[in-house]
Amino acid sequence: MRNFVKYCSVVLSFLIWLLPITAFAMPKILTTEQLRPGMIGMARTVVQGNQIKSFNVKIIGVEDNGKGAPRQIMAKAYGPMMQDTNGVIHGMSGSPVYVDGYLIGAVARGIGSDTNPHVFYITPIQDMLALWDMPDNRANTKKVKQIKISLESHKAEVLKEEKELDKIWKKDTTEKKCIKKSVAKANAATEEEFNKVQFVDTKGWKKNYGVQKETKLKGESIPLAVNGFSSIGMEYLKKELAPFNMYPYMMSTASGNSDDDSLVGKADLKPGSSVGVAIAYGDFSVGAVGTITAIDGDKILAFGHPFTYRGNVNYFMTNAAIIGTASGLVNGQKVSSFGKIIGRINQDRYAGVSGITGQYPQVVPVRVTVDDKQLNKHEVFGTNIAYDEELIPNLTAGITYASLDRAIDSLSAGTANVKFEIMTDAVPSGKVVCSNMYYNGTDVGQFAVSDLAQVLDIICSDPNKEYDITGVEAQISFNEARKTASIISIVPDKSIVYPGERVNFKLTLQPYRAPREQLLIPYIVPKNQIAGNMTIEARGGGLIPVSALALQGVDLSPEENKTLTAADKINTFLQTDKNNEIIVDRVVPPIKNEKEQKKAIEDAVKMQQKMEKNGQLGNKNAAVDRVKASTNYVIDNVVRINLKVKEIK
Repeated sequence: MRNFVKYCSVVLSFLIWLLPITAFAMPKILTTEQLRPGMIGMARTVVQGNQIKSFNVKIIGVEDNGKGAPRQIMAKAYGPMMQDTNGVIHGMSGSPVYVDGYLIGAVARGIGSDTNPHVFYITPIQDMLALWDMPDNRANTKKVKQIKISLESHKAEVLKEEKELDKIWKKDTTEKKCIKKSVAKANAATEEEFNKVQFVDTKGWKKNYGVQKETKLKGESIPLAVNGFSSIGMEYLKKELAPFNMYPYMMSTASGNSDDDSLVGKADLKPGSSVGVAIAYGDFSVGAVGTITAIDGDKILAFGHPFTYRGNVNYFMTNAAIIGTASGLVNGQKVSSFGKIIGRINQDRYAGVSGITGQYPQVVPVRVTVDDKQLNKHEVFGTNIAYDEELIPNLTAGITYASLDRAIDSLSAGTANVKFEIMTDAVPSGKVVCSNMYYNGTDVGQFAVSDLAQVLDIICSDPNKEYDITGVEAQISFNEARKTASIISIVPDKSIVYPGERVNFKLTLQPYRAPREQLLIPYIVPKNQIAGNMTIEARGGGLIPVSALALQGVDLSPEENKTLTAADKINTFLQTDKNNEIIVDRVVPPIKNEKEQKKAIEDAVKMQQKMEKNGQLGNKNAAVDRVKASTNYVIDNVVRINLKVKEIK
């Protein structure tokens, strides 16, 4: 673990010559003011492998939605490639469009799901160029580090363990082969073909093509391509990303496009090449694949529309391979896979995304180890999450859940012992360590990741200070057996006690379908206990006596204390009772009327005066009224008994 922490925080002094980049300069451009309906051009994109091909484009018109609103170029695609793909499909976003050799913009989006798939919008290049001038504050903080060594070390650690195991996760390439066979070869359009196209009268083109107003992005779901997740893992990830209006869908599970194990590759890009943008990369990947629009030295523009629409960002840029295309009557998409990491995406805005090759974002390496006691399996999964404070808790929870799901290969009742470590400067020790035990009759995984997500949320949402997270490690031991137990009885060794006196409670447990067990729990009667009946409660740590608290007038949802630091909140969380603990506690009876309230106050004042006289105030052990005992079971019930407390004369 010490080595894991060490390599997660390594900063690489990276030599750019290690990743040779073909130098490209921006071509000349045409602005929307220079475009005319009927102009003929071509767009360049990839429909299989890495080979860039072309399709024909005819400009229909330019839509200007008013001051400050984004402009859109409406166009129609045609030619041999369009016959094969049945129009513009998902994954062509960002494909550069040229007229007479001048770059005018990027393929951006279709007009609508039920309209002609050959008619589409182009994002003007002048709007995209503005991305290169946007402030990149994330590049100037400690959060952005070059991470090649960290990435490679993290993967090497995972591979070292994996090589000792029998692999059960096989990547199915059958579907990819079928797609390759079904996709016809797309031919590049020629200038001669362009010249054969007749200019048309485009007067009233908006009416003829039924232009629809663009739906506001705020209300649209953001599609995220993911791989490594099973269908069950996908459903859980959908729930985790729903608050961000993100909708994950399955993409190809193919690996990178080279034979070595390195995570970092060469930035061999051209306008029209496929490119990936990922917020998580590794055994589980989350992102999108589109097309490069323009390159100027080490800077790129792509997509022609937003990815997550989060402004200045800190995401992975990868190369990508297109396995083939899957076309429908009106919608289709490229079947693609992420390749190697080649840079950092730094802007994600309405006009598209921009990035820098040879630079890398800071990551949170997440390693999940799963032991399945029934299948005798030991699996290790490694994923790197690009640093985004809002997304880290949800993505980590989704990836941890998916790791458990892939390892146990079932959705059934079970018991999970979970231990996680978060390396962070939010606590003085530099590490948060927490463990707990869970049982659920249908899907224990969603409970097993809850504590991890909660602690990460405390760190990432602290209003007082920004903290760093340099790694997360989770260890999950899964058992299909139901490891729960009920408290059958609690028997004290004496029924009459005095304040400050020790009582030994003998508890009898009934494990699920197993012989009964007994344990002895010593308890000290609080020194401030008033004479009379005292109710003692023995309960499972995961059971909160909500009814008793409510009767006592305790606010069950108090307003958050904004002055608490992340370390304060984490410390409070770590002291929370665990599901496999038995808590022995006194129950304070609720006050029913004014008379009882007055008497309770008088008794409390008398007790305080007596404790002052005996020098007991200020002693932190003077009012201890609860003890804990750990077990090997999730305790699922509550038992109460009464003791008679006599006043010390």
